[in-house]
Parts: sequence; structure tokens; C-alpha cells
Amino acid sequence: MPDNSEEAARGVARSVTVLAAAAAVALVLWVVGSILDVLLLCFSGVLLGLFLHGAGTWLTRRTGLSRPVAVGAFCVLLIGTSGVMAWLAAPSVASQLDELTTTLPRALDNAAEPLKRFSWVDAAMKRSRDGDDLLARRETWSQAGGAVSTALGGFGSLIIFLFVGLFTAFDPDLYRRGFLRLIPSKRRPRVSEILSLIAHTLQMWMVGKLASMVLVGVATWVGLALLGIPLAMVLSLVAATLTFIPNFGPILSAIPAILLALLQGPTTALWVAGLYIAIQTVESYILTPLMQKKLVSLPPAVTIIAQVLMGTLAGGLGVVVATPLTAAALVLIKEAYVKDLLADAGRPGQ
Repeated sequence: MPDNSEEAARGVARSVTVLAAAAAVALVLWVVGSILDVLLLCFSGVLLGLFLHGAGTWLTRRTGLSRPVAVGAFCVLLIGTSGVMAWLAAPSVASQLDELTTTLPRALDNAAEPLKRFSWVDAAMKRSRDGDDLLARRETWSQAGGAVSTALGGFGSLIIFLFVGLFTAFDPDLYRRGFLRLIPSKRRPRVSEILSLIAHTLQMWMVGKLASMVLVGVATWVGLALLGIPLAMVLSLVAATLTFIPNFGPILSAIPAILLALLQGPTTALWVAGLYIAIQTVESYILTPLMQKKLVSLPPAVTIIAQVLMGTLAGGLGVVVATPLTAAALVLIKEAYVKDLLADAGRPGQ
């Protein structure tokens, strides 16, 4: 009888332990989910900081300046160059943006015209327009308030992004040392090595991606100009920006260009589609492998799954940071799990 009581007590203890562990995991997941947007925003700032720090390190090696001074000089150079380019291109970009807001709806209606011969499509479009008009009449003030709230939230996110990036860029070792203090002393050298590998991977990813964005933007601008497509500058800026998002970005960037090309005829639209396919093929299969050959290999299926998962969890920001986050995770898995944990498990006597 006492044996049965002890066995029952041990069973209850195991059940309580399992439930407590499950509750702890659920609590951690809930907390992470609640602050996921903030964590991803901070990760974006860290990406910026690593890029600026890498650029400062490069300047330090070639000029002899101290690292903080080199980082500051690069930031000033970057801001100055961006300001001059914005000042020179602002009038043209602003006028093309205004024209795009008026031309794109007409292009969309023109593209949908062949579908209107189906009665159900025409009825659905009319109901959509009527619903939009009704919402516009009823929710004008609500939309205005939402726009103000969104603008304030976006400004706050931008401030956080910039401050995290700048603090990381000027003194990343401060945060590395603070993190390493949480690790047992005998593990610190290996953890420090893994952190360095992750940082290097993210730096190389950022450099390669920015170079790809510039090349795609220039090639798109030249190609659209040669084809006689209006608003080539704005469309090239859209293409360059969305190149940051693999797989889905190029598709999204091609849609407005093809819609505008349809105003000039289906043949022109096919030429534009072919131009975008050619540019993205060269970028995906030639430029990116050449510029990021030192990066951890990212299988396309893994990248897409990560983008869909992060997009579901965190919306647009999740899609944007999914690829670098996946690259960092793969380095961590390769170094900490495959090389360390599995290697230790395979040794005799382990």
C-alpha cells in the first residue's frame, strides 16, 4: 500500500511538472507574441546598426580613424548623399507620384474591362464602389483619426529603429558583453564566436541586398525609359525598394508597371513583364549568388515558408525581416546544434 501511495505521488508530481512546463512555454509564447512587433522592430534596428558598424570598420582599416569617428563620418556621408539626391530628384518624383495616383486607377479599370462582360463581375464591382462610397460618407472623421494615429505610430517606430541602429553601430561590443554575462563562463568563447558569425552573415546580407536594390532600380529605370513607359523613375524606386523582400517583392513591384503599360496596349505590357522577369532572373540567379557567396545558403522553400509564417504573425514587418532572420537562425542552428550539440552527443562516453 505505501508503495502504491509513493508511486501515485510521483505520478502526480510528474503531471504537475509537465503542466507547469507547458504553462511556462505558453506564457513565454504569449509574451513573445504580444511584443513580437517591438522585437522585430528592434531586430531591424540591429540590422541597420550592423551595416553602419561594418561600414565604419571598413573606413577604419583604410583611413586609420577610430571606429566611432569612422561610423559617424559614414553616417554623415550617407545622410548628405541621400539629402542631395532627394533634393535633386524630389520635384520629378513628386510630380510622378501625383500622376501615378491618378493614372493607376484608370489603368486598373482598363485592365478589368474585359471581365465586365461577366454579369456577376460587373455587379460585384458596382457593389464594391457603392460600399466604398457609403464608407467614405460615414467614416470620414474615423479615417482621418486613423491616419493621424498611423502617422504618429510610424514616426515613433522610425525613431526607435534609428536609435537602436545608431546605438548598435557605435558600440556593439557593449551589448555583446552584456549578453555574454548571462552565459556560463566556460561557454562564453563559443557563444561569442557564434555571435560574430551571425553578425558577419547579417552584414554581408545587408551589403549584398543594398547592392541588388541599386542595380535593380537602375536597370528598371533604363528599361522602362527605353520602352517609353511613363513614371519610370517612381516605378524604378518601387522596384528597388521591394527588392529588399525576396520572392514577393518583385511580383508586387511589377504589377503597377504592367497596369500602366496596358494603357499603351497588351504588347507593351508583355514587354514590360518580360523586362521585370529578365531583371529579377539576373538578380536572383547571378547578382545575388555572386555578391552573397559567403552567406549561409538559404533554400527558396525555407525562405518562402519563413515569409508566410512571419507575415501571418507580424504582418508586413514580419515579411520584410523574415529573410535576414532566417539567415541568422540557420547560422545559429548550424553552429550551436549541428556542430556543438550533435557533435557532443556523438562522442564516446557522452
